[in-house]
Amino acid sequence: MSRLLRVELDRFASRTLIRLGVVAVLVICCLGLVNAWQSASPPSQAELAQAQAYYEQALADWEVNGEQWVADCEAGEAAEKEASDTPDAVDYGCDSMEPRLENWTGSEPSFERDTAGLLTSLAVLFVMAPLLLAGSFVSAEFSTGAIGNWLTFAPQRVRVYLSKVLAAGIAIVPVAVVGVGVVLGGSWAAYRYFDVVDSGAVAGVSPPVDVAVRLVALAPVVAMVGAAVGFLVRHTAAVLGVVLGWLILVEVMLTNRIQGLQPWTMLLNITAWVEGGTSYSSQTCTTTASGQSCEVVTHVVSQTQGAIYLGVVTVIVAGVALLVFRRRDVA
Repeated sequence: MSRLLRVELDRFASRTLIRLGVVAVLVICCLGLVNAWQSASPPSQAELAQAQAYYEQALADWEVNGEQWVADCEAGEAAEKEASDTPDAVDYGCDSMEPRLENWTGSEPSFERDTAGLLTSLAVLFVMAPLLLAGSFVSAEFSTGAIGNWLTFAPQRVRVYLSKVLAAGIAIVPVAVVGVGVVLGGSWAAYRYFDVVDSGAVAGVSPPVDVAVRLVALAPVVAMVGAAVGFLVRHTAAVLGVVLGWLILVEVMLTNRIQGLQPWTMLLNITAWVEGGTSYSSQTCTTTASGQSCEVVTHVVSQTQGAIYLGVVTVIVAGVALLVFRRRDVA
């Protein structure tokens, strides 16, 4: 098994398409540092002057119309509280309507908040790239007929299957480590350059190092799923079609029609794992004597639930792919 695994790792690294994909991943990670630099850099004198002008204009409007705006806001809030089953949850923020300069200058830079957000935004990259690279790695064997020749040298299909799936998962780890390391280290260097690493602390934000570790852990799991899908559909274009079809038909269209499916979607559970927990909203409507009343309910999805969900999906997809590969003709 170890010899097969080493051979598959070499074959994974030697494919031109995979090398190009790895380069593309690293380039996108480097481009993400532009965002980090812009977030860390202070506003220019021209931007500050423009923000001051906008603030003074808004403040002048507030001095003339502020009392009426607050009164209208409070009236709307009161009406909504009367119609709501949970009046304490209704808050229009009427007491915080007065213009503030920071509304135009932007919030204070925060290394933890901004870098965690940047890494989270790159989660789609560390999902799609491993999925497609691993899927193409396996499906190319079927498209070229190489899998048939390979089975004459290694006829035990279970060992062949495991070696390819594990190789895809292991080979993607260095790519994820380097990509995440570039973003994390480059962002820290940008904030250190502007001396704002320790400013703007935000409560309730997952530390960027934790987000980075979870992304690295996610990449090989997704790669193994991609390799398993490659065994099922046997073509790179089909792998892409399956992924896009699932996202559009299930994650978007079907979920919008059936709200009960929301906690079981891949996107939500991946987000819960990467961010250390997330939430989603559902609407519950009841009919009362005064008419129909709807209430928005927020549900929490924990990091643990996301991890269990992804683990179960991986086992199911990999198990089905193994059964199909053992019984199906490779020609």
